[in-house]
Amino acid sequence: MAGKRGDESRRRVMTDGGWQRILRFMDEAYADYLTGMVALRKRVVGDVKRKLSDGEVLDRPRRDQPLPRERPASAVRHRRARGRRPRG
Repeated sequence: MAGKRGDESRRRVMTDGGWQRILRFMDEAYADYLTGMVALRKRVVGDVKRKLSDGEVLDRPRRDQPLPRERPASAVRHRRARGRRPRG
């Protein structure tokens, strides 16, 4: 157990000031994130409203892709999920 005491003496104790600094940094980062998300949401909502008022189609299918009802069935067969087997 002598080795453990040596390890404990080498550990750095985090002070309240250190934790406060970390929490302040995290709060600032989160506030910046929220500000960015609000700005992005405003841009997206404004763009969608503009497209709707201009009568534009929001998502036009690409000409090189078939319509969903024309797509061939997948060649891969999917296994149905089974109930779990009891252990033991």
